[in-house]
Amino acid sequence: MRSTSNEAGASTIKVWLWLIVLFLVIHVGYKLIPMYMDYVRLEDEMGIKASVAQVFKDEEILADLAKKARELELPLTAENFVLKRNEERHTMTISTAWDVEVHFLYGAYVRMFHFAPVAEEDYSRTRK
Repeated sequence: MRSTSNEAGASTIKVWLWLIVLFLVIHVGYKLIPMYMDYVRLEDEMGIKASVAQVFKDEEILADLAKKARELELPLTAENFVLKRNEERHTMTISTAWDVEVHFLYGAYVRMFHFAPVAEEDYSRTRK
């Protein structure tokens, strides 16, 4: 009779440990996934703008990127984006960077994440 009581206690501890692990995975995912999704969305937008650089002026590209950053609620303005055209190779490189401070476990652990997307595209492919 005594051994079944110990087994029941051990299985209860295992359940609690798995619940804690599950909570941590969900909590970390809830904090990190939106940040990385914003990073990917902005990087994609930068790639699109760089690939059509032949059609748009630098000021228009900067305004569009700043608008996208506002939509994603990123701490970026037009001044935070660096555009470099290489007329010889018909490429445009767009880069930017920002930091995000994330508080895990309700402030018990704080970590700074640095994002620095770079997009380099050949805009000569869009010629007709």
